[in-house]
Amino acid sequence: MFADVTDGIAIIINSLTGVYYGMNGLGTGMFDALLKGSSEADVLAAFQALPGAPADCEARLQAFIEKLKAFEIIVPASVASTAPVSLVLKDAVYDEFTPACNEYNDVQELLFADPIHEVKEDEGWKPEK
Repeated sequence: MFADVTDGIAIIINSLTGVYYGMNGLGTGMFDALLKGSSEADVLAAFQALPGAPADCEARLQAFIEKLKAFEIIVPASVASTAPVSLVLKDAVYDEFTPACNEYNDVQELLFADPIHEVKEDEGWKPEK
């Protein structure tokens, strides 16, 4: 998987399947924190601390994390860091306090047409002449 955050939005590409995933702003903030090793508890605390956060923050976060696990974007870590979690209030409000990650397969053929899929571990990429 390859991940990139541009303009506050995460895009993750699974190079084996050609499927890509897009997150909203709130989801991107949570994903970034988890990627840096923050614990679910720390992400939840930051989420609950946002002004106007709904009472069901924990359920919303758990649903988001379960979706990331189902898409195999994240796997549980044995050790969490103590990195501070910073979520952006305007993203949370815009996203109605619901982190989202959506799966897209509309460019699978295009992604597989990329010569990077022809790289052999022992030889590298050797284009056809």
